[in-house]
Amino acid sequence: MLIVEDEPIIAADLADRLDSMGYEVAQQFSNGEEALDWLKQERPDLILMDIMLDGQLDGIQTAQQARAQYAIPIIYLSSNTEDATFQRAKSTLPAAFLTKPFRGKDLQHAIELAISRASQDQPSKDAEQDNKSLTCLFDDRIFIKVKDRMLRIFFTDILWFEADDYYCKLITKEREYLVTQTLKQMGEALASVPQFMRVHRSYIVNLSNVEEIGEVSLHINKGQIPMNKASKDEIITRLQRI
Repeated sequence: MLIVEDEPIIAADLADRLDSMGYEVAQQFSNGEEALDWLKQERPDLILMDIMLDGQLDGIQTAQQARAQYAIPIIYLSSNTEDATFQRAKSTLPAAFLTKPFRGKDLQHAIELAISRASQDQPSKDAEQDNKSLTCLFDDRIFIKVKDRMLRIFFTDILWFEADDYYCKLITKEREYLVTQTLKQMGEALASVPQFMRVHRSYIVNLSNVEEIGEVSLHINKGQIPMNKASKDEIITRLQRI
């Protein structure tokens, strides 16, 4: 995420809050000009934008330019409660407008809604929601509901998903996450992503990370995953495509 905030103490507090929620802060800037320059090279999932900034551009002007070029959701954070300011901000179609000081829970809810809406705006991807979990897909990453927060994980970091009763485990090289979603639901959410394949009733693997293919199992990062014999030909065919 990108933070654009001219008060260093507030920016540091925001970064700490985001870290405690499980989100990564990619960069922080105190003025719009530097933020727009950075956006030419990087694409954050979300921008937290103060309205009063250092430099010639205020937050609304910065957002107007960013929105004209990039489909990145923006959440305004401002102590300015004037109606004229709100109407200007509203014209840029923000994901949310939070008045300082705000509660951490309000920020968390605003972020989750912004991410969910952004994923629904992408017609090629599916967002699946039930009363227990929420999954949002983007071109190269997935946001999954883990406990009470939305967690971003890039596809390249995922090794496999493993069934665990009414939940499933997401396995990366670094750690394991318990996702409040069944393996079947996860498979349906990932149906449009070619590198993910259900190779066994209890496993969905990231084919991009497969190291060895045996007769009845796959090897991924020292892990041995059981495989249906009928899946072997399809695995090889898919590997040729991705």
